[in-house]
Amino acid sequence: MALEIEGKIVKIFPQRSGEGNNGTWTSQDFMIEVPGNFPTKAAFDDFNNAAGLQSFQVGDMVKVSFNIRSNEWQGKYITSLRAWRIEKLGGEAGGSQQAPAPSNEPAPF
Repeated sequence: MALEIEGKIVKIFPQRSGEGNNGTWTSQDFMIEVPGNFPTKAAFDDFNNAAGLQSFQVGDMVKVSFNIRSNEWQGKYITSLRAWRIEKLGGEAGGSQQAPAPSNEPAPF
């Protein structure tokens, strides 16, 4: 199941790495704030730089595409939001960009 959410990057955490059954992996968490009457924050994981987090910085308005993953570890279930794409939005949340001003010049033939 793929989901999307829009917000502002408010924190980028240090990158982690390790060795697993499939070789070396990297992971970097980041947090976005979702605007609204009651703004909320959500933390995401960019695993093996699949989403391209390194191209973004704190303060960027973004749309994050992600999957929800839950894994069992020592009898507990851990749920993560794994980002697989991050897109930079124009000036406002929601991706709406201002249309160019109409021109009074005649259209070219």
